[in-house]
Amino acid sequence: MLQTRNTYTQINWEECRRLPKQSRWSRLHASMYPNGEIALTRFTHEELGAPDAYTLLYDRKLKIIGLRPANTIAASRAFPARRKGRHGSRRIRAWRLLRQYNIDLTSTVTFPRCEIDHTGTLILDLNDTEPPRTGRKRKRWSDGQTQPGCI
Repeated sequence: MLQTRNTYTQINWEECRRLPKQSRWSRLHASMYPNGEIALTRFTHEELGAPDAYTLLYDRKLKIIGLRPANTIAASRAFPARRKGRHGSRRIRAWRLLRQYNIDLTSTVTFPRCEIDHTGTLILDLNDTEPPRTGRKRKRWSDGQTQPGCI
């Protein structure tokens, strides 16, 4: 039989509510590497209809890249979406896009606010990029030292 103590009779509990923030894996997410490779998460690829290839578009004035799903790789202007890794992400090799439009990427960028427009095209705004998050965050003590046992 479980014994209880009455030392905590005056506790006034408050519930901690979880914020409705979406994780990287359940929202649209894309990255672009200096070698021209565009990476899409599985969620993003599936939201676009999981096509075999994409037609690459570019707006010089607004500096916006568009990925329009193509019906088949047989389309002469479509770039194949190659599977990368075991979790379903896709890579599109877009080196030609970088060279043709003189896009200079010195490092990898992510598109934190990419969206799909009314025509079904994924919009990647080169004016709205962030560096990728890498590594694990380290827990720190109040004096600035790293907590023992944490990487």
